[in-house]
Amino acid sequence: MRTMVDARPLLGAAQWETLQRKSTVRALWALAVNWGLVAAAFALAIAWPTPAAVLVALVVIGGRQLGLGILMHDCAHRALFPSPVANDRAGQWLCAAPVFADLAIYRRYHMTHHRTTGTAADPDLPNYRGYPVARSSLGRKVLRDLCGLTGLRAAAALVALYAHADPTALELGYSYRRTGAASGATPAGTHALRHLAWNLRRVLLAQAAFIAVLWALGHPLAWLLWPAAWLTTYMLFSRIRNAAEHGGLPGTRDTDPWLNTRSVRARWWERLTVAPNHVNWHFEHHLAPTVPAYRLGEMHRMLAAAALPRPLPVCAGYGEVIRNLVR
Repeated sequence: MRTMVDARPLLGAAQWETLQRKSTVRALWALAVNWGLVAAAFALAIAWPTPAAVLVALVVIGGRQLGLGILMHDCAHRALFPSPVANDRAGQWLCAAPVFADLAIYRRYHMTHHRTTGTAADPDLPNYRGYPVARSSLGRKVLRDLCGLTGLRAAAALVALYAHADPTALELGYSYRRTGAASGATPAGTHALRHLAWNLRRVLLAQAAFIAVLWALGHPLAWLLWPAAWLTTYMLFSRIRNAAEHGGLPGTRDTDPWLNTRSVRARWWERLTVAPNHVNWHFEHHLAPTVPAYRLGEMHRMLAAAALPRPLPVCAGYGEVIRNLVR
């Protein structure tokens, strides 16, 4: 199991208490910004249905799908809103279901990641263990992402996951690996279809609401931008984000978070795409998972000013991260 590091002695009681405060206003603002960017991207593609506008929309939507996934992650930790009920409801209906996920399934999977980072038991390990890779290998991965091949494989893994009677028991589910979904007994025939329909009920309701809104605006086919972005740009941005958090580090297969996790100073275009909603401060998150994401930058500054046993593991940007991911 992972080496546990208690962040409280590094910061002091007063700073720790400040960092633990959740804000309904900041949580609502985060949701508003993410969905506002989604609306703007759809409006752009609808108003100017040119290849360039559609491409921009796919980039923005893919980044916001990752952004909603990050907000789902924060709600899984019950660290977005002060209220546990608000975290569960907003996390499920405004974050998880729109990106084809389920909060309860994700919470089980992600908490396992926190307990087992750097070990063979980590369900996220397939997403970061192979780095560094050859430049040609990374190029092929990027090409598969942008062509939708990675997304189709991820979609097949989700279908296998949701076809189980109890997907929450399958800890590898959201690694988007069919091997993870196949770790339990897969039902056959009508039983699988029944489980699939039941486990997808929230996802289907969210997509139906999405289509209904676009239909009311006179553009129901614009919804196709959503799965198109999920299959392409979202997969690319997720790959980079996953690899940046734990991949290509000297201690990637170590249990010490000082060695197996990094943070990144993200520029504005990186926050729009691969690092939305403060996810770039990942080392700080692993030190203190209950600190709201919107306070992680503040936590980083506090740690930088503190007397630490080792330097903070932080990169200057995602360009530097990518250089560390290739050999």
